[in-house]
Parts: sequence; C-alpha cells; structure tokens
Amino acid sequence: MDMLNFVLLVSSIYASSSFTPVAATDADALLRFKSSIQKDPGGVLSSWQPSGSDGGPCTWHGVACDGGDGRVTRLDLAGSGLVAARASLAALSAVDTLQHLNLSGNGAALRADAADLLSLPPALRTLDFAYGGLGGSLPGDLLTRYPNLTAVSLARNNLTGVLPESLLAGGAPSIQSFDVSGNNLSGDVSRMSFADTLTLLDLSENRLGGAIPPALSRCSGLTTLNLSYNGLTGPIPESVAGIAGLEVFDVSSNHLSGPIPDSIGNSCASLTILKVSSNNITGPIPESLSACHALWLLDAADNKLTGAIPAAVLGNLTSLDSLLLSNNFISGSLPSTITSCTNLRVADLSSNKISGVLPAELCSPGAALEELRMPDNMVTGTISPGLANCSRLRVIDFSINYLRGPIPPELGQLRGLEKLVMWFNGLEGRIPAELGQCRGLRTLILNNNFIGGDIPVELFNCTGLEWVSLTSNRITGTIRPEFGRLTRLAVLQLANNSLEGVIPKELGNCSSLMWLDLNSNRLTGEIPRRLGRQLGSTPLSGILSGNTLAFVRNVGNSCKGVGGLLEFAGIRPERLLQVPTLKSCDFTRLYSGAAVSGWTRYQTLEYLDLSYNALTGDIPEEFGDMVVLQVLDLARNNLTGEIPASLGRLHNLGVFDVSHNALSGGIPDSFSNLSFLIDVSDNNLSGEIPQRGQLSTLPASQYTGNPGLCGMPLLPCGPTPRATASSSVLAEPDGDGSRSGRRALWSVILAVLVAGVVACGLAVACFVVARARRKEAREARMLSSLQDGTRTATIWKLGKAEKEALSINVATFQRQLRRLTFTQLIEATNGFSAGSLVGSGGFGEVFKATLKDGSCVAIKKLIHLSYQGDREFTAEMETLGKIKHRNLVPLLGYCKIGEERLLVYEYMSNGSLEDGLHGRALRLPWDRRKRVARGAARGLCFLHHNCIPHIIHRDMKSSNVLLDGDMEARVADFGMARLISALDTHLSVSTLAGTPGYVPPEYYQSFRCTAKGDVYSLGVVFLELLTGRRPTDKEDFGDTNLVGWVKMKVREGAGKEVVDPELVVAAGDGEEREMARFLELSLQCVDDFPSKRPNMLQVVATLRELDDAPPPHEQAPASACD
Repeated sequence: MDMLNFVLLVSSIYASSSFTPVAATDADALLRFKSSIQKDPGGVLSSWQPSGSDGGPCTWHGVACDGGDGRVTRLDLAGSGLVAARASLAALSAVDTLQHLNLSGNGAALRADAADLLSLPPALRTLDFAYGGLGGSLPGDLLTRYPNLTAVSLARNNLTGVLPESLLAGGAPSIQSFDVSGNNLSGDVSRMSFADTLTLLDLSENRLGGAIPPALSRCSGLTTLNLSYNGLTGPIPESVAGIAGLEVFDVSSNHLSGPIPDSIGNSCASLTILKVSSNNITGPIPESLSACHALWLLDAADNKLTGAIPAAVLGNLTSLDSLLLSNNFISGSLPSTITSCTNLRVADLSSNKISGVLPAELCSPGAALEELRMPDNMVTGTISPGLANCSRLRVIDFSINYLRGPIPPELGQLRGLEKLVMWFNGLEGRIPAELGQCRGLRTLILNNNFIGGDIPVELFNCTGLEWVSLTSNRITGTIRPEFGRLTRLAVLQLANNSLEGVIPKELGNCSSLMWLDLNSNRLTGEIPRRLGRQLGSTPLSGILSGNTLAFVRNVGNSCKGVGGLLEFAGIRPERLLQVPTLKSCDFTRLYSGAAVSGWTRYQTLEYLDLSYNALTGDIPEEFGDMVVLQVLDLARNNLTGEIPASLGRLHNLGVFDVSHNALSGGIPDSFSNLSFLIDVSDNNLSGEIPQRGQLSTLPASQYTGNPGLCGMPLLPCGPTPRATASSSVLAEPDGDGSRSGRRALWSVILAVLVAGVVACGLAVACFVVARARRKEAREARMLSSLQDGTRTATIWKLGKAEKEALSINVATFQRQLRRLTFTQLIEATNGFSAGSLVGSGGFGEVFKATLKDGSCVAIKKLIHLSYQGDREFTAEMETLGKIKHRNLVPLLGYCKIGEERLLVYEYMSNGSLEDGLHGRALRLPWDRRKRVARGAARGLCFLHHNCIPHIIHRDMKSSNVLLDGDMEARVADFGMARLISALDTHLSVSTLAGTPGYVPPEYYQSFRCTAKGDVYSLGVVFLELLTGRRPTDKEDFGDTNLVGWVKMKVREGAGKEVVDPELVVAAGDGEEREMARFLELSLQCVDDFPSKRPNMLQVVATLRELDDAPPPHEQAPASACD
C-alpha cells in the first residue's frame, strides 16, 4: 500500500467517526479514570465504552464538549454514588481542555488524595469535590497551579493538616469562591492573605485558630464570609464587619470576645444573615443594626450581651425572619416596635433578664410570627388577649416568668397552635374551654401555677395532644374518661392538685402513654387493671419530637412524689434553684436531653406514680406485663392484698415504693433477681426477706413498720433469745456493798486514766506548737499564693486549712508515693497554675504534676461540695485505691485539706481518646482502634464483674478513655459519679447521669444508673472509633445524634457509609469484615432496650472473636474480662 492510499484509509476511518485523534485521547483518559472506580451502583458510567463509532466521549453520561472540535470541557458526576479506593484524578490530566470538574456528593466512598489535585488539567476553572472522600493535606500551590480557577468547593471531606497561609494570596488572580468547610484543617488564620477577587469564603467547621484576619477587609467584593465552628479568638475587627457588600457574616461557635462592632451598621445595606452566636460577645446590641434593612436572620444567642434591645433596631428590620437572642443577659422590656417586624417568624429570647409587661399588641394584622419563646425571664403583668392577633403562632413558651392573671380565652383563636408552655408563673383562673378549638395542639404544660376549676371537656377535641402537664395547681373535679380518646398522649402529669374520684379505666386506651403521674390528689377506688396491659399495637413515630426534656428528681420527704418531667428548652439549669416551689424540694438531680423520635416504641408505661392518694384494692397482677416500667410509686394509699410475684419480671424497674399501705403476705422471692430501690415500710408484710440478690443489703428503714418481717437487714427469723443477767458482760453482783465498792474501784481507774491522758496531751501539744511556729511563715506564704485568684487556674477554698500544716501527707496506695505531701503537690504544679492545667470536666480540674524525681502524676481537684460526708469520702477512696487493672487509670492517692479534695492518679502521656480521635492528635489506624476498644471494654468489664461491690461508671465517654505510653486504653473517672453523689448533700442541680450523646434513653425517663447504661455509653464510644465522628453534632445529625444517624444509615442499607473514610482508604477485605462485625456489636450495645444489650462479659468475648488470633503482644486472658 502506497502512502497515498494509507492516508486515504486513515482519513476515511476518522471521517466515519465523530471524534478526532485528540478526542480519542480524551476518551482514553476518561476510561483510565473509570478503571479506578470500583463500584458504580447507578450505572452512570455504563455509556463510557471504548468504541470508535458511538459519537465519542461527548455523548457519555456526565461529559460535555462545549466546542466544535469534540474536546471535553466539562465532567459532572455529582451524586452518582461512585466508589473508589483512590480515584485516579491524575488520569484526567490528559484532558487538557477540561474546565469544569464536579465530583461532589458521592460520599466518603469516593476517595482521593488531595495531592492528586495538582495533576488536573491547567485549564480548570471550577472544581467541586464537596461531600466526598478527599483526604490528606491541602497543597499550598493549588490555586497558583490553576490561574483560571474561579470556584473551589472541597467541603465535607477529610482534609487534614495546616491550612496554608499563602493559599488564597495574590497567586490566585481569578478565585472568587473558596469553600473548605467541614474538614479537619488547622492552623492560625490571623496572618493569612486573601485575593481581592474573593466573593465567597467558607472556612467553617474546621479546627482553625487565631484572630479573624484583618486582611479580609481588602476583599471589597466579599458577599459571604463563614468562619463558624472553629477556635477563633479575639474581637470582631471593625474593618471586616464593615465590608460594604457583605450579605452573609457568620462567625458563630468560636471563642470570640468583645462587642459587636458599631461599624457593622455603616455599610450593611446588603446584609441578610448575621450570626455571632455561641461566643463570648459582650456589650449591648448596637443601634447601628437598625440600618440593616435587608437583615433576615439575627443570631446572637449564647453570649454575654447586656442592655436592652434597641427599639430602633426592631422598628427598622422589617425583613427580619428570625431573632435569636437566647441565653444572654439582655434586660429591659420588649420594645413595642416589634410590631413593625411583620415578617418576623421566630423570636427566641429565652434565658435573659427581660422584664416589664409584654406589648398589648404584639402583632399587627397579618403578622408572620410562628414561635414566641421567652422562658426564663422576668416578664410581669398579664397575658394580653391581643396575642391572638398573632394568628400564625404555633409555639408560645412563657415558662419561669412572673405572669399573673388568667389565660386569655382568645388564645383559642390560634388555630395553628401546637405548643402552649407556661409552667411556673402566677397564672390564675381556669383552663379556657376555647383551647379546644386549637385542634393541632400537641403540648399543654401549665404546671406550677394557681389554675383552678376542672379540666374542660372541650380540651379533648385536641386529639393530637402528646404532653399534658397540670401538676401543682388547684385543679378540681375528676380525671375525665375522655382522656382515653388521646391516642398520642405520651405524658400525663396531674399531680399535686385536688382531683377526686376514681382513675378512669379509659386511660388504658391511651396507646402511647408512657408517663403517668397522678400523685398527691384525693383519688379513690381501685387501680385500673387495664393500665398494665400492652397499650399499643404499633408505635407512633415522632411523638414528643422537638421537645427538650428534663426530669427533676425529688430526694427526701420535703416534696411528694418521685419527681417531675419538665419542658426545658432555653432554660438555664441553675435557674431551678431560684424557683421557690422547686427550691423547697430537696432535689439533687437534673437529667435533660432531647426527646427521641419514636418515644412510644416500648408501648407500655415506663413511669407510674399514684402515691399520696386514697386508692384501695390490690396491686394489679397485670403490672408484671409492663416490661419497661422503671418507676412504680404506690406509697401512701390504702392498698391491701399481697405484692404480686409477677412484678419480679420487671427487670428495668428502678424505683418500687409501696410504703404506708396495708399490704400483707411476704416479699416475693422473684424480687431477688432484681436490682432497684425498694421501700415496703409501714405495711402488714410478714415472713423472711429474700436473702438472695440485693434485698438483704438495703437499709433496714426500707422494711420497718412490718412487725412480721424478719431476716437481714432486720432481726433474724426465729425465736428471739431471752436476755438474762448472766448474759451481760456488764452485769453487776447484787447488794449495796458490792455496788459502792465497784464505784470506788472505777473512780480510781478513771482518775489514773485522766491523769495519763492529760500528761500525754500536754507533751504532744508542746511538740506541735513548736513545730508549727517554725513553719508558720512558709505556710502563710503558700496559703496566700493558693488563694490569690490572679495567680492560679482555680479558686481554692481552704477554710480551716489555714490552721493546718501544709505538709499533711497524701494518703497513698503505692509505695513510691508514700512520702508525698501536699506541699510537694503545690511545688510540682507551680501552685496549681494555669500552665499545669491539662483538662477539666464535670468532676473537677486536672493538673499535671512533675515530682522532684522527674516522674509525673495527674492531680484531680474535685469540684467544691458541702462535705458533710468526710467518712464517705475516705471510705470511697479506700475502695477505689484497691482497684487495680491494666485497663483502669490507677488511683495512687488522695489528700484532704480544708474544703479541698485532691486525687492523685498515674499520668497518661498520650492524652484522651477524644483528643486523639477528634483532634486528630494521634494516628489511629484500624488495628489501633480495635486495641483501644478492647482495652476500654476490659476495664469496664472489670468494674462490672470483678469488683466487689460492683462499680457502675455512669459517665463512660471518649474523654474518659485515656491512652498510656504504650497506647493501651485506660478507663478513667470510675467511681467518681458515685463519690460525688455520696458527698453532694447540699441543694444543687447536678448532671450525674452522664454526658449528652452518651446517655442511654432510659436515663431520661428514670434516674437509675445501671450497668446496661454503661454498656450503651461504651457503644457510643465504639461508634466514635468506627465513624470518627463526635456523638453530637447538629450540623451532621440535625435533631438526632451519632447513634440515631448510624441506625438510620443501617436501616437504609448504607451502613458502610458510616465508617471513617480514613479507615476505609486503608482497609482490606478482612478489615472490612471486622468493621462490619464491630458495627454490629456497637449497635447491640446501643439498643434502646436495656435488656437486649449484651453485658460486658459478652462484649469482651465478642471483641476477642474479632481477630482470628490475639495480637502477639497480648497474653492469654487471665479472666473473662481479659
């Protein structure tokens, strides 16, 4: 074939094809990229075929060719669900005409390395890899490599390392939009430079520090600035706040201080969103904000703002949709100019110091207001009938104020009203029958007022009611049988009123009822047996969703009943101490958290308090079917008959009180298998207290008033031995002579003993005084330094310690510390200075102490309590000091001086799992995470099963899993919750039931901490290890949490998506199987049913089975917990 024929042949081939040789190069490059994709569940790449007659790559899915030469200019595979261990971005370098690349929304399964971003074609104009699996460090020359880049979005990936200071400087001449939000980038941004072409900058949700960069003020075209959820400090610069064209300014959730700059109002004509919430912002709300006529969202919640709300601000912000100022110190009255905000939809002014009366005309006709939240303020006066003009209101919350007078009947005109919450005010009158016109009403909470009269029958037209609380009012009449029509009713609290009559059997029709509290009324008759049956056939989802719940437990006898459930949204816990009626109750526990969706999945009562009534008859046998019942209080009634043995099936029961009744028979032997607080005192019970289980270990006071009861802790069963004279060691012989001789002998002995004691006492006193004088000056200086708040990281309460020797020894459990003194602890921590402070938590602050021999210990300074339990403290310390296990942080010693309590622990050099995992301070591959999980499980297992008495941790979380020098996990703070609970005898509000995100759902419905609760918390730690995510994150999980998010993903069949991308990148088939089994175990641990969770022995055994063989460094287990 001659050359001419060859050329003609080639020409004919390309003539019959629709793409050129360079287009074929594009196709080859795209096919190489496709070959790196492991899974294509949607089949979006099925059209990518190496064929020469199908029109070429321009016809492939997601590919576009904007020119006439068949060259690829755009690749868009967003949201395709692609999976790759490492997508070959380098393959795309050959597509040198590619200008727009969009691989966003594929999730963490589409993994790539940030370094490969430098291999993309130089013509690139837009790059979008948001919501993907991009890992590694961001290249500092990314933007200089692509001078035509205008928009970069790498949000929601796993980028790590330091954000390069020069990344956005002048070397990026075209960049307009840059978004790296939702990564793990760190570094000091205060010295960063920025291209003046920027219009959008989003660095939110990273770990950035430093001040807000002043250089941003040069970005005159900036419209969106989001620096939220970082660790930024310092004030908001006047120059940045005054950028003229700014539309979105978000610096929320940082550590910023100082005021909101006045300059923000000088050039805010375009500003629509202003978020400075969750900082330490001080000062007043600037009046200059009144110039921001376009403002749609003003969020300054959770700061330290003071002063009144400027009337001019509300009068001019006619576009305002949401006004969020909760949790500040704003004072003054609510300006009447709020009526000008006709578009205002949400007004949240919770937890401030707003006073005065509410404006009579809060809304003008046609106003958009839907939520009015003002709990925890100082509002006075009456509720104006004009509130009904806010015709779109869905939520009204005026809890904990000083409102008086009646509830206006006009509120019945609010046909869209869903929540009416006004607990603890001075409201009077009756419940308006007109509220029955609010057919969508879900929550009615009016407890702790002076409301009287009966419950209007019209109220039961609101068939969607889920929470009705009228506790502590003056309600009379009967409990209406119409309550049975409320199939979604979950919480009914009518305690402490003057209700009479019987408990209607129709309550058994409330198929969602979980919480029933009728204590302290005048109820008579028998307990309906229908209350004990299975209530619902199918669970109703979403009940109580959106509510923030708090359970206040009563302790002692100053208030009747077990406690009360409160709607607690927007209320500071410490405010409860200022509520007179609650303050008079000796309550010491507050448990709060968001309501879980699907509240009624258990479908039986969980809380039942019928105490302090005049009920008769027996305890229904059917109560044994309420398998999730946690509180059963029937005390102070006239109940008769025997305690049903069926109650022994209630394995979740935490409180059982039937005291002060007329019950007979014995305590069922089935109770031996349970572990709960029991009080059967003051009845007619007889027989022996079951000696198996924990019943014999309870205080005798729980059984007194039952003459026929015997056995531990009461007197032994059987005949009581008759006391005789000869049986007494102190018996004296008869006769007056013998008595007087005995008295003379005792007088001589007593005189000798007193003389000896006085002589010894004088000698000791002289020695002590002499020694004290020599040390007096040094002690005074040391005490002065400790109590100088300007030099220490904490405030000390030494009390009478000023008269004690600071050389008091530390009580120790290790020989190497036997000579450690309090003075040495002071020296080792530089006077407990801020430089020695390494952490703080719910139980106190932790200091690192370097001893003279160079060794390190950790010193925990406990929170201040009213130490009425000195002996309890010593006893707890002696118990905890004996607990030794390789996966527990050992207590080395303790020290008491004045009001201070110090605990000395072994120092853990690698910090906490929380810091290592979420702060990315440590490299934690899968094998290391498995080892941490095993270690934490072994430590907790030892506490549950090997300690006598068994120890429940109560606050298991990743910050309480410490890592020693060998990266071995050690469980910390075990026994602390029990110790604080034993010592905290003063009136306080504590959260000893755990940390949000780790608290099992049953703790929000009962105050009883259990071993299965610990298992749940450990399951959350396991999920942290597997997902790399924190247990609570509003941005990631919305109204749910890590547990809810993982369960949702698993239900959707997307369980693999929950795994930390850092783990997935390096995982082989064997490790993926281990992760799947680990996820299964974690979900078992966080099961909603405590009875379905494994115990710690089973958890440890399952973790041991994860590996075909144990790691070589681990020895064979010495016990089931090893």
